[in-house]
Amino acid sequence: MKDRRQAGAIALVALLAAATALGFSEVPKDSARALGVTRGRPFTAGAVFLHGKYLEPPYVVERWGTGLRINGKFVSGQIVDWTEFLKTQSGVKVTRTEAAVPAAPAPTPAPAAVADVDESSLDDLFDDDPKPKKKAEPPRRAAPARPKTTVSYSFDGTFVPNDTTRALVKRINAARTEIDRILRAGGFLCFGNSYSRVAGDARTLQTMLEKLPEIQQRANSVDEFRASIRQAHLVYLNEVLCEEMFRNRMDYPKLRDLRMRIKKDLQWQEILDGVKQPLL
Repeated sequence: MKDRRQAGAIALVALLAAATALGFSEVPKDSARALGVTRGRPFTAGAVFLHGKYLEPPYVVERWGTGLRINGKFVSGQIVDWTEFLKTQSGVKVTRTEAAVPAAPAPTPAPAAVADVDESSLDDLFDDDPKPKKKAEPPRRAAPARPKTTVSYSFDGTFVPNDTTRALVKRINAARTEIDRILRAGGFLCFGNSYSRVAGDARTLQTMLEKLPEIQQRANSVDEFRASIRQAHLVYLNEVLCEEMFRNRMDYPKLRDLRMRIKKDLQWQEILDGVKQPLL
């Protein structure tokens, strides 16, 4: 039964996990000036890990220009590139820059093989009609370098929203809403530069908190931490995330407090559900 619950939790994490661009690209300040900020109300549910560091609630999830932040810290790069907005503006300046890409070096010719001398080759030396020798192939030339064109956009005027920019902002807001929803439902989210974000629901968070604080407290090395994570069947915590959580292992008292708070909330919810009367 326990294995079945763990398998279900892992499957649920796989469904909730959403791939994001690896690495947080810089979010231009101009995007925040032009597009503004969409900020949700503070709440205390769920758990956020940024580069393996536990961020304590209350949480405020916001769209800041073209990126997303939680408690003022970026948890994504640009959801929609700022240039996509600039392309819609009249008066935008387009600059194309060509730079030569270094050509690949010519391959080094292989050394000629030295053939063993036998009787037949000696006969060929005195043959009236010797066999024609193969001509040596000329060295291959490296392919010519092809110029690489880089296109950049600049805009000095006043940004004017239109139907296209509003649709792009709506897409970014949808990503903000998804994060907000997962956390408010009691789930957890792990954000990092070198991996797609890891997400799970409230039940998966409870299962993780049953083991993670003690693993962080006891582990003396990254390898020991990873081994304990695998033994606890927390397989959704990838290799890099394990390294980050090990570096932030002194968070374990905060995670214990979170575990206790969640248990108390569940107990109160059971009491409330037990005394709730049906409507007449």
